[in-house]
Amino acid sequence: MALASNALTTVAAVKTYMGVTTSTDDDLIETMVNNVSDQIERWCDRSFASQTFTEYLDAYGTRTIAVQNPPVVSVDLVAFSTQDAITVTGAVDSDIAATVAIEGDQARLYRVQEDGTETVTNLAFSTYKTTTTLASQINSTAGFDATVVVNALSKNMHHMGGRDVTSTTAYLTVPDDAESEYRVDYDRGFIHLRADAFPRFNETRRNNRFPNQFQSVFVQYVGGYETIPNALVQAAFELISDAYRGRDRDRAINNESLGDYSYTVRSWSEWSENVQTLLGPFKRIR
Repeated sequence: MALASNALTTVAAVKTYMGVTTSTDDDLIETMVNNVSDQIERWCDRSFASQTFTEYLDAYGTRTIAVQNPPVVSVDLVAFSTQDAITVTGAVDSDIAATVAIEGDQARLYRVQEDGTETVTNLAFSTYKTTTTLASQINSTAGFDATVVVNALSKNMHHMGGRDVTSTTAYLTVPDDAESEYRVDYDRGFIHLRADAFPRFNETRRNNRFPNQFQSVFVQYVGGYETIPNALVQAAFELISDAYRGRDRDRAINNESLGDYSYTVRSWSEWSENVQTLLGPFKRIR
């Protein structure tokens, strides 16, 4: 095994914290680091390690939006509106079903032939990086025809569930308007629309506001921490240490004594409160 890319600490640091001097349980501790890091990210509803993020955000017609994984290091693109990138139609009239979906990191083609045979084809954006190469591959997949309208990054396409193409055309879209002026609060992860000089919507909209639509704003940015904050590391230490030291004991027992020797284990509610105090400032509020 190896530490995951989102690991909040290291095996060596955990061993120092717990006073472990042997390497007997290194693999176990490594697994605990990975598991606890996942748990903390899920509880906080965000990622922490610095990386490039691509996010579609709800704007609700406001001038300021918040990215999901602050702090922001740099912003590559803020865009909204839509333009067609690829059109897809079914290629076999007798097919019972044929759908195309755009998921987080891939296009998914689902086909049911007239004899009931089902086929699923997943096309990863890491392989088909542009809409030109993606359209070409869709066109090469049995049961589907595709035409590229504009060349763009495949990973920037709007997400959608399976769209039937047996009797209609699916339009796969990308953001269009990327020419607005905006300001960035790097520490808090806020993006403030200063001026929108190119409104391209048919609907009635207020000037200098992000569109009031579901996942209408696309942001690509580098965010997270190059150095994980001490509070996150401490929370990981406490969760890992507690799990490590308690792996062989009955967790229903809070205290135990033998002659003149006794010990008391802090209740789980106290552990939870302490850890949540450390993690609270990092929790994303929806």
